[in-house]
Amino acid sequence: MKINAKWIAAAALSACSVGSALAQTEPVVFVHGYSGNSSNFSSIMGRMAASGYPSSKLYGFNYNSLLVSDTASGRELASYVRNVRAANGNAKVAIVAHSNGGLVTRSFLVNEGGQAATRRFVSLGSPHSGTTSAWACFSPACYDMRAGSLFLLQLAGRGCDRSLWSSVDGVILPASSARCGSSTQVASVDHLTLLTNQSVYNSMRTALK
Repeated sequence: MKINAKWIAAAALSACSVGSALAQTEPVVFVHGYSGNSSNFSSIMGRMAASGYPSSKLYGFNYNSLLVSDTASGRELASYVRNVRAANGNAKVAIVAHSNGGLVTRSFLVNEGGQAATRRFVSLGSPHSGTTSAWACFSPACYDMRAGSLFLLQLAGRGCDRSLWSSVDGVILPASSARCGSSTQVASVDHLTLLTNQSVYNSMRTALK
């Protein structure tokens, strides 16, 4: 009887480990911020690959934030995710987004049926409630990032999952605007250092689980 109990416990533990392993080798799509590109995630992707995560499962999505609205970019992301899933046995994806990329991702999740295609969404320093910095630039995406914009009003707080934010972000103002869904305050680093800091990386990997 004791042997059977131990075997059952071991089998259950093994099943949990396999499930966790599968979740941690799913395709991950990275969505950059305003005026950025997928190379902004080179540090994060490099660390993930070095930890044993298959580099073939790491995808960088590019969009033209200088000319295109977040709603339109969300549609482009939907097409990109469909292609990623088709190349991975229709597996759900995880999404890691920085800055404005978090709003693009939320538009994808809310307006393009992205929830059914996504297991986890982690944002790094995204202006979920807007940022005063967006008043210093003039483009469709900038308008979307402004507090009280029609874009944010239409999202109405939807599409959030896990958000990481820094109290000294410096670009997302106020810093608390980066909080959405289940939020975690990370190391006190600036907006771009969120992409390279080791402690923030560790928090991101934890949030992806």
